[in-house]
Amino acid sequence: MVAPAWDERAGFSLVETMIALVLSSVVIILVSTTFLVQNRYYSSQTLRAAAHDNARTATERMASEIRSVMEDGFLSAGPTSLTIRSPMLLAVVCDRQGNNVSVHNEGGEAGIDTDEVAGVGWLDPSTGIWTYRTSTWSYIDQTGGSPDTNCAGNGADTNGATGEFHRLRRFNLLYGATPDDGEIIMLYRETTFSIQSSALEPGTLGLFRASYGQSAIELATGMDASAQFQYRTGGTTYANSVASSNLDDIDAVRLVAEARKRSQSAGQDDVTFGWSVNIALSNVP
Repeated sequence: MVAPAWDERAGFSLVETMIALVLSSVVIILVSTTFLVQNRYYSSQTLRAAAHDNARTATERMASEIRSVMEDGFLSAGPTSLTIRSPMLLAVVCDRQGNNVSVHNEGGEAGIDTDEVAGVGWLDPSTGIWTYRTSTWSYIDQTGGSPDTNCAGNGADTNGATGEFHRLRRFNLLYGATPDDGEIIMLYRETTFSIQSSALEPGTLGLFRASYGQSAIELATGMDASAQFQYRTGGTTYANSVASSNLDDIDAVRLVAEARKRSQSAGQDDVTFGWSVNIALSNVP
């Protein structure tokens, strides 16, 4: 039997092996690069979505409160802090017993965040002007009695809502008088929105909300030094502060901010975007 020639039994040559290695390396590099690019894009979009959601949630919460501000509802208005008075309950007095008044509130006492009550307002029926007095819920709350029965006696419909009628007291001590049947009163909150150093994301600014007498809660994080409140007092221009004598002229508020979401990967840029929200006041003429 004739032995086969060496070239008939040989494997890959050195040149062929080198070419195969080069081609394999190129393929691996292309696949890895594509993966890294896609991963970076996905990470960037995730960060951007998180920043957008954070900004939208916070501004929607702020807008809902500012939009409901009544006339004379601004207590201060600066570039990084504003304080407002907004209604929690508007009610018609359906019964008066001495210095106590009865009102209806959908949901009853459970429908009121009693910890946030900062005071009461009384609308003068002859002038249409509100007068406000600072008070806590425990000071004006009057338990007991039969407010539903008394209001029903004055024509109020209490069917299926007997637990939604409540008595309030001490208007005589706050105002020197007590509202009569048919007059309008208010329970209000005082809320301060501020832009200050973030506790959740150090190195950035956060949007905070604080109710009267309570600690501030951080609503949004990741804003830079350009963040500020702006105010319109008629016309189309905005200013970043309003003098105390002109607070009643405010008819719109704007929050302007550059949001920043820090990258979680080395070498990747932070995600930034600017946004603003204009809030026109509903109850200001």
